[in-house]
Amino acid sequence: MGDIQTDETIGIILPASVYDRLADGRSQINVRAYQEAADQFNLTAAFFKVKDIKPGRPTISAWIKQENGYHQMTIPLPKVMYTRAFLSRRQQKFLTEKGILFYNQKGFKHDKYRMHTMIEEDPELRHCLPRTERADRTTFHTMMRTYDSLILKPVDGSLGAGIMHVEKVSKNSWRVEFQMKRKQWETKTFQHEIPDVILKAFEARPYLIQEKILLATHEGRPFDLRVVVQRDHTGEWVLAGILCKVSPSTDQFITNISQGGDSLSFDEVLTNHPDLPLGQTRDVIEKTALQLARHIDRYARHIADIAFDLALDASGRVYFIESNFRGRYGNVRYKGKRLEEWKAKHTNPVGYGRFLYDQMQQP
Repeated sequence: MGDIQTDETIGIILPASVYDRLADGRSQINVRAYQEAADQFNLTAAFFKVKDIKPGRPTISAWIKQENGYHQMTIPLPKVMYTRAFLSRRQQKFLTEKGILFYNQKGFKHDKYRMHTMIEEDPELRHCLPRTERADRTTFHTMMRTYDSLILKPVDGSLGAGIMHVEKVSKNSWRVEFQMKRKQWETKTFQHEIPDVILKAFEARPYLIQEKILLATHEGRPFDLRVVVQRDHTGEWVLAGILCKVSPSTDQFITNISQGGDSLSFDEVLTNHPDLPLGQTRDVIEKTALQLARHIDRYARHIADIAFDLALDASGRVYFIESNFRGRYGNVRYKGKRLEEWKAKHTNPVGYGRFLYDQMQQP
């Protein structure tokens, strides 16, 4: 293992699966994208995993590209780090005391209700929030009296796990749709008594109740949006990409890819859409996403990457559903505009590292 001294090195903390491919000498498309971005911004890219950061140790073992491929070297801790993994509190304390700027650390504990109330504090963003309440018997009955269709979901859930759909089917009758197994849905009809499947879910973990948005459709199938915003080389928030998540069928409400939904490009879905003009709809989505990012940024510690799940109804109104502070960008080989967006999701955060180095040099 060699030694190298670098002045403007960006440390890129990789997820374990990506790091392992690099360490094994296998080609990794995400690493190549980060490397191209580092070259573009005249930075040395140093790749390592979160466990390589040892509090008290001023150096780190990192993979750095040389003429004949990547080599593992011992280098001083980079002054700027972009993390794609979670740092421990001890590691964060150590890096802070060393004066190292690390960004994209997880913004908050994953709590959908807390995020909702936080956004609600901005009067200009309240219009994009569906009615949302903490779940219990009382709020459930209140929401049933107000809306004909509801979504129930865990406040800390992900990938569509635990989500339920409650819908009014007649004057005194309701139906709940829920999962018994992954991708296997069951229904139960009820009237006044709340079904056990709902009560047991409320008892097992905190849930929220949300008015169901009547989603816009693509070929009859409902879809919602994954919208990624990041800081770039200017230090500002920018739109990195919009992806449409399309439900597996016309009668299924869930759009998660892990639950069988399809991932389609925004242009593919919106071009020639009968209700939603492509350019105008993109502008509204971008404006909303950037407003959300700037607002959330006030409450978080140095985030640079947010993936929003946004809903779009048939009129073009945008709704906030939830957010993730570290989007999953995969290693799929896209083409055309989707490839450009995928590359941007790797280029922007590295460019932000360039911005931080430039700021250090300011008098």
